[in-house]
Amino acid sequence: MNRWVCGLQPRCYGLTNVLLAIGCAGAIFLLASALSLPAGAALLASALWMFNWHGINMSVLWISGRTALMVVLLAALAATAFVRRWPWAAALLSFAAMLSKEEAVLLPPILIAWSVAEAAAKRRWRPGSCVLQFAVGSAALTVLYFVLRGRSGAFTLSTAPGFYQPSFTLARIVSNGPAYLDRSATFAVAVLLAWLAIVRPRRNEVRPLNWSILRFGALWFVGALAITVFLPVRSSLYACLPSVGVVLMVAAVVAGTAPSISPHLQRRAIFAGLALPLLLWPVYYSRNRNSVREADLSAQTIGALQRIASDHAEGAAVLLQDDRSRRPSLDNSFGTLVQDAADLMVTPPIKVWIDPPPVDAALAGLGPPSHINVVLTLRNGLLTQAP
Repeated sequence: MNRWVCGLQPRCYGLTNVLLAIGCAGAIFLLASALSLPAGAALLASALWMFNWHGINMSVLWISGRTALMVVLLAALAATAFVRRWPWAAALLSFAAMLSKEEAVLLPPILIAWSVAEAAAKRRWRPGSCVLQFAVGSAALTVLYFVLRGRSGAFTLSTAPGFYQPSFTLARIVSNGPAYLDRSATFAVAVLLAWLAIVRPRRNEVRPLNWSILRFGALWFVGALAITVFLPVRSSLYACLPSVGVVLMVAAVVAGTAPSISPHLQRRAIFAGLALPLLLWPVYYSRNRNSVREADLSAQTIGALQRIASDHAEGAAVLLQDDRSRRPSLDNSFGTLVQDAADLMVTPPIKVWIDPPPVDAALAGLGPPSHINVVLTLRNGLLTQAP
């Protein structure tokens, strides 16, 4: 649909990602409300997810990061349907989440485990019909998902290359666990600590913690990381889904302490929360700056390649001499996909090669062309044509 509406204009794809991010925040609000959080706390959960400086920026700025937005949107809606006791809608939405990104395959076990934990907490050991219907429907759709995935050409456990092959070891958890805990939880926990420092709730007036939401958030966080934490590659995009569980837990704690403080302190905390994204603007800007500069360089490169293609015959070969001493570099901007970018956007077709070769060129089976017609050199972020 994006290609039909937007062609190859990247801004249109970016705006679509912004709308999807807003949709994710709305879905988290619905999930928090279904879990009985007050409207203010549900809104806080949405904001904590949206303004996290890890992962969300990549999911919006990278077109390929859209998978993270889709899985959060559909998983949150699936969980909302499950909590609302709409088992078939929950199963279908869970299936759609799986089709968006592979870590959602554990979403049905997460929801069923939470339901079992809730029954145990209430000393009811018999699952309800809603849970049984969801378990049957989601099991059948999960089998269908694996069948479709096996036929689609997507990576599986047996076909994944080395850099995507999971290693189910304690060493991998020790290596990746703290990094994902930081990316998923640091921002939300920092806001919680700031809240407690501002309002200083009185212990004798604090409401009992909502353990149902805390169990839900903890199971969500662990389940959403249970696959990606074992991968050798690490990405902030993998923090988008587990951070939903973190923000729900933080919002539950805030909701429990809010009634113990005066209206004056509540207003002060609300104003601080509204000001926080503006105060953090330099942080967001600095974290996004490199990605924006890489996008600018890629646009400059495609423009230069198009001019060369217009001046030469089909099949001309262009060598891009990279500068890895500073960012952005051509390797940062394109990696192994520079030829794919040229094939997509440049006419007539030309051959393109980056020197030094991209970091994963050998792994991707890429090699230089047999001859070179034009050389472009990157210096100080600008491409110039060599004599």
